[in-house]
Amino acid sequence: MAHVNPIQIQKFLKGVDYPASKQALIDNAKNMGADENVCASLEQLPDEDFQTPADVSQAFGAMSDDAGEQEKDSSATHDRRGSSAGQSGGNEFVAQAVEDSMAEVELCELALQRSASDEVKSFAQQMIDEHSRMGTQLETLARDKKIDLPKDLESKHKAAQRQMEKLSGTEFDRAFMQHNVKEHENDIKVFRHYAEQESDDAICKLAENGVQMLEKHLQMARDIEQRLSS
Repeated sequence: MAHVNPIQIQKFLKGVDYPASKQALIDNAKNMGADENVCASLEQLPDEDFQTPADVSQAFGAMSDDAGEQEKDSSATHDRRGSSAGQSGGNEFVAQAVEDSMAEVELCELALQRSASDEVKSFAQQMIDEHSRMGTQLETLARDKKIDLPKDLESKHKAAQRQMEKLSGTEFDRAFMQHNVKEHENDIKVFRHYAEQESDDAICKLAENGVQMLEKHLQMARDIEQRLSS
């Protein structure tokens, strides 16, 4: 298998609804414009359901270990997760979390302009404040660990922004809250994974704090979405 960078692979897995099968990952990557090398690399993954993006990255890390050992014991893929692959997975988590926070803030700033609901605007402002604080913490951690951070938002986030820019008023509010419910549900899975399994204490602690914040935001988003639909 050609060498692949798990962080680059994840660019083609944005929008995947986890847990996801290997075929679901491949289909999503193709829809996102992945080349033959990326798709071939995904084909080498174990035939199993992946609970989070971290599981995918760690599976690639495990596959890069001694192939002979893998053939001798196929369960070694799972045994090695969280060891040598854990650090690179943690770094990737930090980089992706920074970008996701940037995207959340930009979309919430749009909500302050387009929303017809004071409740939605209040939620958006709280999101801006708290995601900005978390983003600053993530960036500080990234500098300490010399992790390369994204300079711009990926296509998924830009597409969501463009779509929301077409809406206003009540229509915007409903779409905005639906988006937040889905995104927070997915993000909680990722943050909880690192809170429970990351070996780096600093990343683990940040993930723990992130889970608490995201769960609070998710409950708020669900409550507001329900009120908007009633």
